[in-house]
Amino acid sequence: MLEEEPLNAAKRLVSIVTPSFNQARFLEETIRSVALQDYRPIQHIIIDGGSTDGSVEILKRCSKEFEHGDYSLEWVSEPDHGMPDALGKGFDRARGEILGWLNSDDVYFDRYAVTSAAAEFERHPQVDVVYGDVALISETSGLMMVWCFPNFDYKRALRGYIIPQPTVFLRRKIVSEHPIGSLRFVGIDHAYWLEIGRTNKFRHIHRLQAADRDHASRLSLTKHSQWTEEGRRYLASYGNGYFPTGRDHAFDVVTRALMRLKASAYLANVLTRKQKVAFPMWTDGLLKIFIRQLTMRIGNRPHLGPRKIEWRIEM
Repeated sequence: MLEEEPLNAAKRLVSIVTPSFNQARFLEETIRSVALQDYRPIQHIIIDGGSTDGSVEILKRCSKEFEHGDYSLEWVSEPDHGMPDALGKGFDRARGEILGWLNSDDVYFDRYAVTSAAAEFERHPQVDVVYGDVALISETSGLMMVWCFPNFDYKRALRGYIIPQPTVFLRRKIVSEHPIGSLRFVGIDHAYWLEIGRTNKFRHIHRLQAADRDHASRLSLTKHSQWTEEGRRYLASYGNGYFPTGRDHAFDVVTRALMRLKASAYLANVLTRKQKVAFPMWTDGLLKIFIRQLTMRIGNRPHLGPRKIEWRIEM
C-alpha cells in the first residue's frame, strides 16, 4: 500500500488549484479534503470568479481555521473569463514543483492522495503526469459508484477515454509549456490531456484518489450540447486523421469489463472502511451500490436523499 509509505527525499511543495464560482454548498468539503491530507507542505489556491452565494464567507473562515505554517489556503474572488482563465491565474500563483487541479465540487477521496502522487513522481522522475481512479458521489456526498481507468494511451484518449481530472497531478513544467488559460472549451480537461498527451509521459496510480460529484449544475450537463459539439471538433483537430477500427472498439469493450471488476475490489475496501475517507461520505445500501456498479447506471441523476450516515472526519 502507498498510503503511509514515507518519501525518501525532502518533501517538495505541492500546489493545488481550485477554480470556483457560486459553489458554496460544496466548497467547504473540497477545502477540508485538502486540509486533511497527511502530506506537507501544501499550498491550496482557490480562484473564485466573484461568487455571490456565500463562498467568500466560507473562504474567509476556512483560511483562518486552517492557517498553519506548512499548509496555506490562499484565495482571490474577482470576475474572470471562466474556468480556463481561473486555472491559468491559479497556476501562475502556484509555487510548488507539483501541481494539482481539484474543482470546487470535487474532493480528494482519502488523506493520502497527495502523498501517493508525490511518491510516484519521486520514484519515476521521467513521469510528467500522474492520475488515479475516482469515485462518483451525489450532491449530498452519497457514494454512487467507482470508475476505474486504464493506463493512458493517446489513441484511446481520442476514442473518448478521458482520465479523471480530480485525480491529476502535474509537474510545473507542463503548465509552463502548455498554458491552460488559452483554451476555450467547455470540456477543458479532455482537451488539455490531448494537448499535453503527445509529448509527455503519464502514469496511472492504482488507487482511489478523488471523488467526482455528480450534480445538476455541472458544466457537462448544463452545457451538454456545446460540450458534445466542441468535443467532436477538438478530437478531429488532435486526431490527425485517426479513425478507430472495429478491433479498437472490441478492445474497449473488454477494457471496460475489466475496469468494472477492478472497481468492485475498490468498493470492498471502501465499504469495510479500510480506506479512510477525507469527506463525510455515506452509503445507501450494499445491494444498490453493486447494482449501480455492475450496470454503470445512475438513473436520473439521483441525489440519494439526505445523508443517512455521518462518517466523522477528524482534523
